[in-house]
Amino acid sequence: MKNNKLYLQLFLMFVVATALSLIFTNGGRYLGKTFYESQNYNNEAENLVYEFSQYVFNTPTEEEFKGALTVSDEEMYDYRTYYGSLAEQIQNIKEQYSSEINATQDQEVIEAIEQERDAKIADIKKNFEDDEYVKEKILVIKKKAIQQKLKEIEREKKEVLSKYNHFAYEFKDEKTGEVYRNGDISEKSVFKKQVNNVGKNLSGLYPLNYYEYDSMGILQDSYTLEQDLSDISGVVTVPASWIANTHISNEKSAFIITKYVYYGIILGGIISFVLLMTSLKPTLEQFNRKFQLRELFERFPIDIRIVATLIATYFAFIFNDSFTGSIQKLIYYYTDNRSGFLTDFIVTGVISFALIVAIVFMVVSIWVSLKEQRDLEKIWPETFTAKFVDGAISMFENRSIGMQSLILLLVVFLGGFGFAVVMTAGSFGVFLFYMFLFVVFFIPALYIFMRRMGYLNRIMQHTENMAHGRLTKDLKVKGKSPLARHAENLNGLREGVRNSMNEQAKSEQMKTELITNVSHDLRTPLTSIITYTDLLKNPAITEEERKKYIDILDAKSNRLKTLIEDLFEVSKMASGNVEITKQRIDLAQLLQQAVGEHGEDFAAANLDLRINIAEQPIYARVDGQKWWRVIDNLIINARKYSLEGTRVYVNLKSHEGNAELTVKNVAKYELNEEASQLIERFKRADTSRHTEGSGLGLAIAQSIVDLHDGQLDIAVDGDLFKVTVSIPTDK
Repeated sequence: MKNNKLYLQLFLMFVVATALSLIFTNGGRYLGKTFYESQNYNNEAENLVYEFSQYVFNTPTEEEFKGALTVSDEEMYDYRTYYGSLAEQIQNIKEQYSSEINATQDQEVIEAIEQERDAKIADIKKNFEDDEYVKEKILVIKKKAIQQKLKEIEREKKEVLSKYNHFAYEFKDEKTGEVYRNGDISEKSVFKKQVNNVGKNLSGLYPLNYYEYDSMGILQDSYTLEQDLSDISGVVTVPASWIANTHISNEKSAFIITKYVYYGIILGGIISFVLLMTSLKPTLEQFNRKFQLRELFERFPIDIRIVATLIATYFAFIFNDSFTGSIQKLIYYYTDNRSGFLTDFIVTGVISFALIVAIVFMVVSIWVSLKEQRDLEKIWPETFTAKFVDGAISMFENRSIGMQSLILLLVVFLGGFGFAVVMTAGSFGVFLFYMFLFVVFFIPALYIFMRRMGYLNRIMQHTENMAHGRLTKDLKVKGKSPLARHAENLNGLREGVRNSMNEQAKSEQMKTELITNVSHDLRTPLTSIITYTDLLKNPAITEEERKKYIDILDAKSNRLKTLIEDLFEVSKMASGNVEITKQRIDLAQLLQQAVGEHGEDFAAANLDLRINIAEQPIYARVDGQKWWRVIDNLIINARKYSLEGTRVYVNLKSHEGNAELTVKNVAKYELNEEASQLIERFKRADTSRHTEGSGLGLAIAQSIVDLHDGQLDIAVDGDLFKVTVSIPTDK
């Protein structure tokens, strides 16, 4: 039941749409008009005046065509040389007849052929010798054209007078006094049209195309005679008494039937509209149904759906116009082509109805989509227009690529459009011009496009290889195009990836070494602690041994504590989870204090410590505690790893706005590592790891210096080890 109501509502909508379409299209020729006011009938009267202007009014005589009977020097020259020069024409004639002469043995036939040949040669010679002879031949052709045109005009005149015999008319030429009359225009009429000054919009035009009457086709020129009709005026009527005996009676009946059918459609549209607004008022829920075609439609962006709806509306209007037009044809020509017009009526009606139903559901779909998401800012990014604009903007972010792409698209479009024009025109001249443009513009553009696409494919292949870790050789950089710049950047990226992979491999190796070193440095004191703890459990040991074991446990525990604290501190610094409080501190004084604490240790290690500190204060904004740790770590590092009996140099100076602290010593152990690797965590010059220390001293110092925006550099020259720390001074 619900479906029946829906179908009825859709049919009523179709009736309303048909009525509206009718009012603005075919209905304008019928609604509110009589048969004699119709456009068709007025057109027939206008056609009468036009055809009379060509074949009845002031028709030309042979005398009036005398302007065509002139022969120019150019025409005579063209006539003579149409088949070539005199010598060429004579040679051609002889060659034509020689084959005929050779093909027969009959002397009489040969003589006849030779006479014909000689007559033609004599005629050709006379053409080149006598102007009057040529002129007379051309005039014969032109006179023939005039005579044929006059016969044609007379024949057409009879047909026109017979064709419009159901009209009464009276026209008068004021210049000649000639009157053109049919019937009595004063008789009671159902139609009347006054025509003043026929020549205002019309002229009697009589063209002569000479080539139509020239058997050889030599004369290509034409001549047009124009007759003045400005003095001709008159009246066209349809006497009431004539209608019954003419085709007008049937046309009038068809007009009246069509008009009332159209009135019926409009009345049906009004009734349908009233029903749709009252008892059969449709609701959004009725049409808001989900089905496969709608789901497919809703996959498209909202603006594409709107455009599709507008296009469907346009075609619905076109087919509805054809549908109402087919009603008119069915009434007018029903007896002539009954099945054809009936088929047209059914097909256009069904298509029109289907389109209107589709439009209803399309509008409902769009309305629901807009209703569910009313925020334009959310709708706009999902539209095809927004994506198209975004794509265009993206294309022109690199202006060179944008312009080149636009030019290529334009060339391809014009190439396709030109091909369509050539195929439509069918002209050899147009084809040659197109081929010129094709060779000069299209092929070079296609070549450039293919090269660019080939280059782009190589770049994409190179990128894919990089993505899979296959670092092939560098791409060849060609020219200065955006693709070339991209290839150059890709080569740089490839080198960066190679370095990154090397660094990653190096990092993995260092990570392995780090775990090994940490395990060794933690396990050594821990093993001692476990061992001596087990020894202390033995009640048989002496008090002196117990005291010795406890001292060893204390030393190993402190060693383990130092390792863990250094590891914890360097981890905090690596994560950036360290706060520093900067103050203005005299670095010279801080260094003096640090060196003073380690003086005895250096003497005990048989090392000569040489201090060189500037006499004036060197100020910098640092965290005093953290900077003390830097100095302390560097001095302790020098004490542990310096060769006995050598000198250790500690210098502090101000240089180019920076405070520079330098510690130099001769290494006790052979330095096989790179200088930069000695800063890594748990890296020690004593690779056998027999000396005490965490291996974190330089790493901690490096982290503290980085926190102060300073710089720590290490240099190794043979066994000479040098650390330089620089930090901006505060004057």
